[in-house]
Amino acid sequence: MKENKKDTQKSHTYLQSFHYAFKGVQTVFSEERNMRTHLSLGFIILILGFLFDISYMEWLWVTFSIFFVLIMEITNTVIENLVDLVTNYEFHPLAKKVKDMAAASVLLSASLSVVIGCIIFLPKVLLFFEHIIN
Repeated sequence: MKENKKDTQKSHTYLQSFHYAFKGVQTVFSEERNMRTHLSLGFIILILGFLFDISYMEWLWVTFSIFFVLIMEITNTVIENLVDLVTNYEFHPLAKKVKDMAAASVLLSASLSVVIGCIIFLPKVLLFFEHIIN
């Protein structure tokens, strides 16, 4: 298979760099179910942030959490694709370890986001239900 030399060259302009970066986001979004799930949950959390009128510092933590999970999901996908490329989709115990550790990074980042979300939103949700009950 002949490679397209244009696709393997370094970007010469910022516009080209942004184009390839957005193409990467589009690829991971269209090919990875977990990325779509994380993005959907992040969007729901942003809506909750507006509904509960969270503070500036809370917005920083929420935004950080959402982007951290998305970045880790992209990194996990990159690692999985590289492992598949190197192993030609054949099983290897070391390849399994690498993939499992990459998946663990997503799990830990998502867990951190849940903790941050609980710290920020749980008191607000409880107060909301307290007002409804009383």
